[in-house]
Amino acid sequence: MLKALAGAALAAFSVTAASAADFALQAPPMASVVFNWTGCYIGGHLGGVASDDRTINSAGGTVDFGAAGFVGGGQAGCDHQFASNWVVGAEGRAAWSSLSSQHGSSVRFPALGNLAVPSRFGLKNDFLASATARLGYAYGLGWLIYARGGVAWTHEKIDDAYTSPATGFAVDPSASVMRTGWTLGAGVEWAFASSWSANVEYSYYDFGTKSPIQLISPSESITVAHLKDTIHAATVGLNYHY
Repeated sequence: MLKALAGAALAAFSVTAASAADFALQAPPMASVVFNWTGCYIGGHLGGVASDDRTINSAGGTVDFGAAGFVGGGQAGCDHQFASNWVVGAEGRAAWSSLSSQHGSSVRFPALGNLAVPSRFGLKNDFLASATARLGYAYGLGWLIYARGGVAWTHEKIDDAYTSPATGFAVDPSASVMRTGWTLGAGVEWAFASSWSANVEYSYYDFGTKSPIQLISPSESITVAHLKDTIHAATVGLNYHY
């Protein structure tokens, strides 16, 4: 009886060991499972922005100014992974921005002997968007380092408040301008789940130097000679992949 039980136990152990070995050969270790970036995604981002701006008057005088604020919005895009580790794709972004800056300036009136009146020049960037191509390199378990670049847009609200020398009343001529420029950025993205990833990114936006800009109020209008507008953005984002 003892010999029979020992033989049965040995047979069962042999079958179990063989099954375990077969399973080990069929199931790859978890460390070899990596994220595939091919597909599309949608998500959101938020962070900080800083502007680096300049006004240039008709006499060539310049004033550099800027501000810091918040940015938040959404993004959507598609990627294709090829040659094992390389990723190429396209992405569109649109966001709200709280950027608002101002500086002391002056308004000249040629009809009044080129009289200079002190003013307060203000600039707001309340919208920031881009359409970019993206190129990245995938490594490790779900990591992607990438760069992107393309076309960018911002909506500017410009005003120049002063006291009118003609009426003695405060006026605030303004303009609303949609500007087109370019953007370059770089970031790191981590796929922490089968359909989710998070990223950290820096982007630079350049909207060039625009001139002239006509500012209009109900009673008066003035012209801003030149306005240079550039923006830096640092954001964190969350994407859902499908």
